[in-house]
Formats: sequence, C-alpha cells, structure tokens
Amino acid sequence: MKTLSLVLATCGLVAAGALANEVSVDYLGHSCFALNEEAGPVIVIDPYADYLPYPALPRAADVVLITHGHIDHCPYCFGQQERVSGDPTIVWPFDAQGQVREGTWKIADGLSVRFIEASHVTASGGGEGLVTLFSFALGGIQFAHLGDLGRLLTPEQVAALGAVQVLFVPVGGAYTIGAAEAVAVVKQLPTVRIVIPMHFFVDEYCPWPDMAPADGFLSLAEEEGWSVRRPASSRVGLEPETLPEAVEVWLLPFAIE
Repeated sequence: MKTLSLVLATCGLVAAGALANEVSVDYLGHSCFALNEEAGPVIVIDPYADYLPYPALPRAADVVLITHGHIDHCPYCFGQQERVSGDPTIVWPFDAQGQVREGTWKIADGLSVRFIEASHVTASGGGEGLVTLFSFALGGIQFAHLGDLGRLLTPEQVAALGAVQVLFVPVGGAYTIGAAEAVAVVKQLPTVRIVIPMHFFVDEYCPWPDMAPADGFLSLAEEEGWSVRRPASSRVGLEPETLPEAVEVWLLPFAIE
C-alpha cells in the first residue's frame, strides 16, 4: 500500500474525445465503485470498513480514491488496510489542516483527477466536516463522484466538475443530500447522461435506518421524465458513443463477490 505524493497535472483532464476503450463500472455497495478502462489501472472509490457488511470487499485495486475519513468511506482510517487487496496507491485528498487539496492532480499514467471541496453538513445539520468531490475522465467519459455531498452545488463547484456525463450521487438523506436535492443536483449538471444513485438505505447492509432507500429518488426521477433502468448485474460497460442522449438513472445491484 502506498500513499500518493500528489503532483500537479499540467495537462488537465483527458479530453472526452480521445481514443477510448470500454470502461467497466462495478457497484460494490454503499458509495463504493470499482472502475477500469481496458488495460488501465483498477480504481476503487470509497471502500468501506467491515462495519458495513456488504459482501464485495476485499477487492483488488491499483488506485484508491477516498472522499473523506468516515467509517463507510475510508477503512484505512480505522486500521482495515485489508479491505482493498494488492498494493494500491491510496489517494488521501486532505492537507495537514484538514482542507481539500483542490486542483487537478496526476494520479497515474493516463489518470488525472480534479479534487473539489464540499460540505458534508446537510441543510438540517446532519453529516460532519468536509468531503471531496472527484471529477475525472476515463475511456473518453467524464465521471464525477460526489462523496457525502450535504448541500446543492455552488456555481464554483459546478464549473470545477466540468462536463460530467456519468454521475455517482448520494440520495439517502440524513447525512447527505436527499432525493429531492439529488434531483436538483442532476439538473445543475446539464451534460449528465447516466445517474447512478448511491449512499441509500439497504436493509441488513446499511446500519443507518434514518437514511432513506433509493425508491424516493427513483420516483422523483420518473416524474422528471428520466428513464429508470435496473441492470441485472452490478457491473456495466460504458463507451462514449453509446451513452444515452437524455438523462437515465441506473440503479445497480451491489456486487455479491
């Protein structure tokens, strides 16, 4: 396991029109995803400690992105390095003062990630501290992971996220934005084509029953006229030329191994 010493990327994010391979996106439960472009590094975002009994971890990775240091997003903060196998580079986005090291950073060959600071604290006072929003291009597709976002995006955050096409967004409320706010966030990002809900209550796997299940967000999405898809597999393959022309919500089942 390595902790990344960040180097400012001078080239910025990879252009979405660049030559690209299929990107595999695998939902590992809660806010955790594994992404991999063919022949590229395996990227895991926000692995959880074993306090959450989702069955998909441990999982091998080359790069681990951590949005913040809570038990459901950073097992390393609780001495559980074994939750991600291999010898991954761990990307911790905070400086010594606890602020997000905002900017676009080169993480690995072909992978630059923009770090954007946001509040974890919700309008009702739930959540705590700061989180990092990650925006990056992979396989010619612009992805964004919003961590435990607690408020609607500011104009500055919208600009920093860029032309997001695939959005991982929390929808469960209590400690993050809830269903209605998540819909509003999607509307703040007009280039989004695929919305993947995360951080919602799942019986037996999520220990916080004050969070809502994904159903409320899905109902509001349908009221907006967005198509709701329920893929049979936790893993989907994405290519720039096959992204939908209008917003679709994809509710992925979590991986069982």
